[in-house]
Amino acid sequence: MFKTTAFTDSQTLQELQFNDILFQLGGFAVSKSAVDQLNELIPSNRYKSLIHQLNQTKERLDIILQKRTFPALEFDELLSELKFLSIEDAVLSLEGFIRIHDASNLVNAYLKFFEHSTSFSSLAQVFQDCYQTDELVERITKIIDVKQTRNIKDDATPELARIRHEIKIIRQKINRNFDREMRKLIKDGLLGETYESFIDNRRVLTVQSGFKRRVPGTILGASKTGSLTYIEPKVNQELNHELACLFDDEKKEIYRILKALTAQFRIHLPLIQAYQTALVSFDVINAKARLAFHMEATLPALSKEKTLHWTLAYHPILRENNRNQGKRTIPQEFSLDETHRMLVISGPNAGGKSLTMKTFGLLQCMLQAGLLIPVHPDSKACFFQQLYSDIGDNQSIENELSTYSYRLQRMKFFLERSNPNTFLLLDEFGTGSDPELGGALAEIFFERLYEKGCFAIITTHYAAIKFKASELAHAVNGAMKFDIKSLKPLYQLELGMPGSSFTFEVALKNGIPFSLINRAKKKIEVGKVRFDKTIATLQKERSKMEKTSQILKEEEIKAREEGKKMETINVKIKQKLESYQ
Repeated sequence: MFKTTAFTDSQTLQELQFNDILFQLGGFAVSKSAVDQLNELIPSNRYKSLIHQLNQTKERLDIILQKRTFPALEFDELLSELKFLSIEDAVLSLEGFIRIHDASNLVNAYLKFFEHSTSFSSLAQVFQDCYQTDELVERITKIIDVKQTRNIKDDATPELARIRHEIKIIRQKINRNFDREMRKLIKDGLLGETYESFIDNRRVLTVQSGFKRRVPGTILGASKTGSLTYIEPKVNQELNHELACLFDDEKKEIYRILKALTAQFRIHLPLIQAYQTALVSFDVINAKARLAFHMEATLPALSKEKTLHWTLAYHPILRENNRNQGKRTIPQEFSLDETHRMLVISGPNAGGKSLTMKTFGLLQCMLQAGLLIPVHPDSKACFFQQLYSDIGDNQSIENELSTYSYRLQRMKFFLERSNPNTFLLLDEFGTGSDPELGGALAEIFFERLYEKGCFAIITTHYAAIKFKASELAHAVNGAMKFDIKSLKPLYQLELGMPGSSFTFEVALKNGIPFSLINRAKKKIEVGKVRFDKTIATLQKERSKMEKTSQILKEEEIKAREEGKKMETINVKIKQKLESYQ
């Protein structure tokens, strides 16, 4: 039912908006092949390969941040050139040789950079199958003017030089004859306002149609209105025919030159293939680094153990949207290891529980796709073998499944696959059915997942799950911070205690009569009301303690500063006494 990959499935990638990251990433690539590779990028659990990719991206980002002088990545792919070089008797185009020239120059520049900058060893490996040589560039520049005309040089062969010399002489004769004929017709008043034009690279007179029979020559066309007729002067007809023959000779000689040059380059096919492969690979890495620079991302320290600690972790899509709207994005902090591997987040609706979960899931998928992530550089991360999610209302229309039926099948899928190297993201755990019955089943699922040793972030309103998290040794509760006075979410995760849903407080804040809220309280068990009230009270007390702690810290800092001032004064007094004595 669920299309899986080695690390995750398509449902998880869709829920975490991973494809939105890929779309943004593709915009930083230069070549189509790199864009295609980036569009197919998926998270992986091949750890050695991932570490190598991450180090390469980090080194490219370091070059950007250090503002090092570095060759600009501008190149055209060599796909058609490689195709023609592999076919016997095929001939490369003039543009194809210019592309090979530019690619060879660029790769030589990169090889020279890495030769003198040895601290980027992982990135330098992209060009390990290439070698520095001027042979290709020199052979091309001997034949082609790559800087100015971007055409075959006149002296490429003696025959071409002779042909172009004759072309030059014929053109001079044609222009002299044309100018003489034009001056005569201007004097007679037979031409239009523009006097002349070009048709098929031939210089023609623009004759007023009423006088066309008075001008000897060949009619080659007329204006749209028919008021002007384009005539090639008779005096130039034979010369233009000779010029056309010379152009044909030139074309054949250029073809012969390119054919001979292609034969010389056929032996360099492996190197040109290495150019294509290396430049596209570097394009992919460069796009990842540019995305990291845009997101202010970095590479956290990578741990072999299943332990992670992220500080200042941002959801990149949310941060980008908020930045565009001039809003501040609140970062999150995650800390999980084998002793605290299951985090249960609770709190009021719209408090940021799902967003917090998505932040972790998206960043972990990015990391295991070889992308740097927006966290503090001192953060610590690790890899997982699998990561799956169940976030939001996922009805299966094709199989006519309700939300709850879908979630049960999803849970069955998780229970079958989970192990100590699995990370699960479960949003609104246990919802979709009768609260009592669904809560009991959710508690059993929670216990079974715990027994399997997997890691998880779970959001829930069920008190039973919160209780269970507080009882189990390797589980921990977390709450989304909430401003008690304004009843507004602060979108910050706080570990160590469950969160209150603030159901009745939020209802009262939104104008629901107190009498109705009291009647609602009487409808439910007293214990549940007390439990939620206790959690809410604890959160209030914790908030007060944090404020008090902050005040005490500030006072402590002030006291230290005063003490330093007194010490400075005391030293000065002692110095004066000694001087006086």
